[in-house]
Amino acid sequence: MRLVKTREEGIEENYLELHYDEMDEETVAVLERLRPALKYIEGTTDGKRLTVPLADMYYFETVDRKTFGYTKDSCVEVKETLQGITYEHASAGFVRISKSSVVNLYKIKKLQGDLNMRTLIYLKNDECLVMNRGYRTEFYKALDKLRGRKKA
Repeated sequence: MRLVKTREEGIEENYLELHYDEMDEETVAVLERLRPALKYIEGTTDGKRLTVPLADMYYFETVDRKTFGYTKDSCVEVKETLQGITYEHASAGFVRISKSSVVNLYKIKKLQGDLNMRTLIYLKNDECLVMNRGYRTEFYKALDKLRGRKKA
């Protein structure tokens, strides 16, 4: 299998195309690796039911026993709990950063240290989340796994 990468300026969304003659083991393995990123999550906003690509979610938070998911410019109430989101979608880059928040590792712009051993997480939509120190170890393990590094 060969990989062809092409940079296209001005496109609204990145996309992948797969061309094949036969679905061999290698092709199936590639599709299985992509599957977590191609999931959707259901929710409501303004009384309307929506289905949102999981890859569009920047983070989830719980407020007053309700869970909300945030995209670049909208908020969706979802039925899942933060624990369920972390368990079901860890392979898509979602990791817990506090008692009330889960972040998408793919949407992080930068990390910055803060007082009291907390970490500020700046997202690509310019929002800032606070990671509590109790969640640092798991966060950095997930980040290292995403980068392809293995820690012993």
